[in-house]
Amino acid sequence: MIKNYLIIAFRNLKRNKLFSFINIICLSLGITFSLLIGVYINKEKNVNADLRNAGEQYLVKSKWKTKNLGLDITTLGPLAKAIKEEYPNLVANYYRYNPVANVVSAGDNHFKEDISIGDTTFISMYGFPLLYGNREQPFRDNRSAVITETMAKKLFGKTDVIGQTISVQTLVNNEKQDYLITAVLKDIPYNSVTGLVVKNYNVFVPTVDNHYYQGGDPSASWNQVYEVGLIELKKGVKVKELVDPFKKILAKYAPENIRNNLEIELAGIKDYYVKDNNGAVQKMIFILILIGIFILLMAIINFINISIGTSSYRLKEIGLRKVLGGQKRQLVFQFLFESLLLAIIAGIISLVCYELLRPVFNQLLNTTIAPLFDFSVLKLISFAVLILLVGIISGIYPAFILSSSRIALSVKGKMSSAGSGSFLRKSLLIVQFTLTIIIFIGALTVSKQVSYVFNKDLGYNKEQLLIITAFPKQWDSTGVFKMESIKQKLLQLRVVKNASLCYEVPDRKPPNVIPLLSVDGKNDQPLNIPLINVDEDYAATYEMQMKSGNFFNHRKGSFVTGQIVLNETAARSLGVDINSAVGREIRLPAAAGGGYLSVAGIIKDYNYSNIQDGIEPLAFIHVRDALSYRFLTIRLNTENISQALVDIRSKWKEASPNSPFEYFFMDEKFQSLYNSELQLKKSAEVATILNLLIVLMGVFGVIAFTLARRNKEIAIRKVLGANAGGIIRLFLKEYGLAILIANVIAWPVAYFTINNWLQNYNYRIEQHILLYILVGLLVFCFAFAMIAAQCFKVAVTNPVKSLRSE
Repeated sequence: MIKNYLIIAFRNLKRNKLFSFINIICLSLGITFSLLIGVYINKEKNVNADLRNAGEQYLVKSKWKTKNLGLDITTLGPLAKAIKEEYPNLVANYYRYNPVANVVSAGDNHFKEDISIGDTTFISMYGFPLLYGNREQPFRDNRSAVITETMAKKLFGKTDVIGQTISVQTLVNNEKQDYLITAVLKDIPYNSVTGLVVKNYNVFVPTVDNHYYQGGDPSASWNQVYEVGLIELKKGVKVKELVDPFKKILAKYAPENIRNNLEIELAGIKDYYVKDNNGAVQKMIFILILIGIFILLMAIINFINISIGTSSYRLKEIGLRKVLGGQKRQLVFQFLFESLLLAIIAGIISLVCYELLRPVFNQLLNTTIAPLFDFSVLKLISFAVLILLVGIISGIYPAFILSSSRIALSVKGKMSSAGSGSFLRKSLLIVQFTLTIIIFIGALTVSKQVSYVFNKDLGYNKEQLLIITAFPKQWDSTGVFKMESIKQKLLQLRVVKNASLCYEVPDRKPPNVIPLLSVDGKNDQPLNIPLINVDEDYAATYEMQMKSGNFFNHRKGSFVTGQIVLNETAARSLGVDINSAVGREIRLPAAAGGGYLSVAGIIKDYNYSNIQDGIEPLAFIHVRDALSYRFLTIRLNTENISQALVDIRSKWKEASPNSPFEYFFMDEKFQSLYNSELQLKKSAEVATILNLLIVLMGVFGVIAFTLARRNKEIAIRKVLGANAGGIIRLFLKEYGLAILIANVIAWPVAYFTINNWLQNYNYRIEQHILLYILVGLLVFCFAFAMIAAQCFKVAVTNPVKSLRSE
């Protein structure tokens, strides 16, 4: 029986080569895109799956009642340890770390690395695999270090480096702290523990007895609010059970100002990656799922439409099989078998396309999609289920509708009703055009919004800005003087136009704050204003505009202490008149040491982070007052970037021979802030092209069999005097109405969907009716060109040939 079904299926495929080809190609495209998206989504949702007991792991987050008092992803230094020690029946383990970046050295090798200064529990708590070392005691003492295999190769050229010594540059007096390597980690895939602040850490050292900071161990102080804290709950313990314990610990240990302003929240590590950053990954996944469903749905609709159109060719076959005793279930199985066969062929082709398109998709979404030979059994089963579902859904109409036709009409080649299939076919075409228009409008809107973001006046010039990580990182007056000396040497180069020493660049909201009291005295509570440590050349280097005063007042050969520069928003928030701000004194609260700061100038508002965050108050103090810095910003004076880098690197090595030359460009950093938007833009563009391709192939197939069925009608019309133009208009009118209805449905859906997406941006484009009209006209033109091209060939054919071919 199966052999008979197979013979009939292949015979039917051979007889309808064109329509079979269209079905297979469209299904292949839909399945390929769905497979790529499915593998990508599976990878994103399983980012933290390899962590031990991920379901019980939580990040201790801070919810501050007073704005800018601290970060949400960090908490009090001792908190995670205290909750474990005082409530061991609730908490099984804890891990805290302080993320830093500095020079790690081994002999003459010096590299800038991300370092985790933390507890020694992280390997046992998260189950990270060791390449070398004692799993039970990876850290022998507080002078031990654990590094990754990548770091081992970088420093020593091999992975078995147990017993080797590395040194970490501290912030104090240009000193280094030596550590003995006691374990080497296998390279860890990205996760929300070791990749929370940066992509991944390569060096792990104990927080106890650490000399990195002048104040000692950063996890020991209840005034330290910038420690990352993670805990593991006991099996069966619910998050709500820790609400009261956290309140009691804060009341017992935290300073009054902190405990009155802080609420503790726990965020599950298992799904933290997809929910972080206001659910950016989750939103991206949702949009990609919709795109994948739309494209696959378009391919299935094409299959059904072509099945409806070609159904009349098989009605006599159905009727004769019924006359000869064929049962309905056999006919149903025959049609389902044929659709499954097409789906399987399309699935095999899609696997080839998957491997071919995988590198393109990797670049598109800035990720790494697993190759076919890395597929797990579960993924292969999921793929098989997808093929099965596509085949069944595609074959439902011919299987159940055609097999139910009456015998008397079937043997004559007639449907059970005159309009059978026509309404469904047109409805499905409208659905196709509707989805295409929605995605087309969405893609153009996303492209416009992204272009708007990149072309918006940010308040500074991001082009030609080279950002060098400032080493040696020595946070005292000697260190600042040394870095200023390096800056002056770099300024001697012709390729350098300007330079500035600073703590922040415009890529995030500054975590450090300064409490300031308003000048009008109306508010006794200080405003916690984000603070950046910079030198007097910061505004000139970034080409920012001053609204009044100067960016710090410096007399030649001398430095004026106690100055502050405010942005416009900060000045308004503090009640400072921008036009008379220079020289105005702003008071610090007693809790911050009291005293006054003199306003040197007001700088024009600029976007210092992602423009979704908007512009908030911002203050600047001089690096000589703050005694801390992280970057040296260089404004280049040449278009020859390669040669400029060679010259600057050479001068840097001469001025700071034991410091690595680490750099990035500000325009590239700015682009990375909008990675999800760029990914969405590229995905929407690909989806639009695929949707148009599939829908046009579907229209081509529908028109092809329609013309074949109405061939004699067209010939008679020509004999009676109809010209080619009239015949083409006849078909354009029929399908033009479908496209018009699709636009009527798609426009309001697209408007409300896109409007909701645009609400995520403080600065956004306005939707315009012209864009909708443009998309509607483009879809009309694409479809009409496809229809007219096919109709013209039939319309100019000699009608005699059509009338005598019975």
